[in-house]
Amino acid sequence: MRREDALREFEAKADAMLTAQEAMFWERLFVRKSQVAARLRESLARLARKAAARKKDCRYIYCSLLRVDLLNSRYITLLQAVGEEYALDPEPVEEQLDLGDFFDELEAVRVELVQSLPRYRGKVNPSDVQNLTAARAMEWFRKIGFLLRFVLRDQENQEEILRLIPAEFPRILRWGEYRDRGETIFFYQEKPDREGRLGALLRQSYSYPYILQNQYLRLGEYEKMNLKERRMEYITFEGCSFRDVSFEAASLWGARFLECRFCGCSFRQANLAMACFENCRFGDADWTEAEFGNTLFLPEPPPGVSEEQKSKILVKEEQYNAAVFLCGAGQEGPGHHPSGGI
Repeated sequence: MRREDALREFEAKADAMLTAQEAMFWERLFVRKSQVAARLRESLARLARKAAARKKDCRYIYCSLLRVDLLNSRYITLLQAVGEEYALDPEPVEEQLDLGDFFDELEAVRVELVQSLPRYRGKVNPSDVQNLTAARAMEWFRKIGFLLRFVLRDQENQEEILRLIPAEFPRILRWGEYRDRGETIFFYQEKPDREGRLGALLRQSYSYPYILQNQYLRLGEYEKMNLKERRMEYITFEGCSFRDVSFEAASLWGARFLECRFCGCSFRQANLAMACFENCRFGDADWTEAEFGNTLFLPEPPPGVSEEQKSKILVKEEQYNAAVFLCGAGQEGPGHHPSGGI
């Protein structure tokens, strides 16, 4: 058997085994989400104490699963508090978050794959096993980040994060593979958006399409603003007012609008899957061809929404919380995230 054929057969076998275990991983993760959040809080509290002892001027918090640890089957998340230099900060404050038990199924598959190598007569080696399982570990790690994005969505209550970074700066927590690869899963800025930060971000978004994702804006007043076709996944607006603002064909997947006011705004053809509108007021909003999917309006849907669209609106917050986990982590289903994953 040639190596190409052996590797193709081995990868197919490994993929089937890993995919079968992935469903169990996600089910266990959903059930134990409070444990993940509690462990993160404990690690962040230890990180804050270390940063205070060193008098570290922190600007960002980064959580990463390092491939060098995966070589030794260690599923340890490295938490780093870094300064203004961010990726170039040579002296971060570090702490660990042990998530090893969430990868038990993955480790069991890795051991079984290593034990199966003799049948391939040297055409497949331990490095092939490592490459496959490490790639899947990073996928699972991103799913944990997706879950934490929603666990942490009440930003003002996350004392551990707020304690680490001074109030005059945005509080940012990123999750991924080291500092230069990852996503922002927590963003909170206390000061109101009176200085037009959304407008500045909008101008930058033409060069950096994802800059509006995960932003948090409070008490902003926006009038005659064109947000057409912008990528605004997971953005949060709290206490904001919108007059004659166009969200036409914008991606608002997982966005949150809390106690906002809308007058003469257009959501025509917008993607509102997993979006949440809580205690908002609407006047003459255009919902034509807006795409709903596990969308939540509390206390009730606004005027102008079609019956077909209403059929895709959830009526309880408990349903919404379940839906974001079941459909939101790159799994197939209504409201599948446009990036194909988290």
